[in-house]
Amino acid sequence: MDSPQDELKNILAAINNRDSEEFFARVDLKALENIGYDEATDVLAKNCAKFHELYPKDLFFKFGSRILRLYNEKFRGVHLGLINKVIAAYFDGTFKDAKNFSATPIKFLAAELDRLLKAVHADFGEEKISGDKATLAVKMVGDASSYGRMIDVLNFVLEFDRRGDEWRLNKIKNVEELVPPILDIAERYWPASWDLGIKL
Repeated sequence: MDSPQDELKNILAAINNRDSEEFFARVDLKALENIGYDEATDVLAKNCAKFHELYPKDLFFKFGSRILRLYNEKFRGVHLGLINKVIAAYFDGTFKDAKNFSATPIKFLAAELDRLLKAVHADFGEEKISGDKATLAVKMVGDASSYGRMIDVLNFVLEFDRRGDEWRLNKIKNVEELVPPILDIAERYWPASWDLGIKL
């Protein structure tokens, strides 16, 4: 049986080769998205006042945690739909036809994802296996390019389930730790004008 680290190497190879069949066979993307979305919403809501101080121009944090939760609940399908469309455009290669954000927003974001993936590498850390569960620490490190510097370092703790003779990635364990640095990247990268340019 492969270890969780071996499994993650296979997943990363599928991403780099844009092999969607292999990727979806190894990643429970729906579980990753749903659990991650709910946990990230909790972190954003609990720290809403703090994030409003840090990013006063972002209306997302202006009206408090209750409104933030209601907004994310209402637009959950839109948010996850955007993520899934960008992932699909990355895997099918249509991002190569991207022009600019206003003309082809989904393809443009998939092209940005492609550039970002090429600008980072993964360093594997501690692996813990307990029965049918396992965790693996992974450090994503950016290179010297503008995309790499945008990431710098992100520390993930990934959870895997054993399914028969295989491990399957299904959860990011340290969402609370990851939300602040990822939010900061998003605030620096994503202009408010783009929110009006996506039609799903």
